[in-house]
Amino acid sequence: MVTVLLTHEVKNFLEWKEVYDAGEPLRQQAGVKINGVYNSVDHPNSITIIAEFQSAEAVHRFLTHPDLKASMEKAGVVGAPEAKILNKI
Repeated sequence: MVTVLLTHEVKNFLEWKEVYDAGEPLRQQAGVKINGVYNSVDHPNSITIIAEFQSAEAVHRFLTHPDLKASMEKAGVVGAPEAKILNKI
């Protein structure tokens, strides 16, 4: 198991959240366990997601999935997300 901190900017938090919620089937299919979804106190369109994946390879497969890319575009994600893949020690 690896933990991922995924951060990205969105155009509008409420619009992003609606598309994010609709993406649950894709996350389930990829075996993603979401531990938390956060937005910044000072900048509500700055999103951080903490999730667990089976492996770093699973993270890369998920992040390059064509359906995820389409969802992110629809959700108004600005730029490329930053993903920090972490091992628990």
